[in-house]
Amino acid sequence: MERREHKRVPYGAWIETQDAGGLKFYLARNLSIGGVLLQSEHSPPPLGHRVRLRLIVENEARVMSVHGEVVRHEDDGETFAIRFTELDPVRKAFLDDLIGEMDAPSA
Repeated sequence: MERREHKRVPYGAWIETQDAGGLKFYLARNLSIGGVLLQSEHSPPPLGHRVRLRLIVENEARVMSVHGEVVRHEDDGETFAIRFTELDPVRKAFLDDLIGEMDAPSA
């Protein structure tokens, strides 16, 4: 039985921390309207760390900046969950469209 509140789809995303650290690429295991599960080759940011993600649509010019907070670390030490914060209607609509595109059956 599915307990998740939001549908999740596979997705890759750039994540930019709000402190030093610059841009780092993380492979996203899944994306939903509520957040994203990311995998890293190095230690994940600490719980409670605030981040800004740049969600990029591959082969297109569409980019959206979304704020989030690290809310969970997986036992593997490389995977962590970010809950989106401060989602205004424009960002929510972007995520809805992106999730719909990623979930659409391929031709």
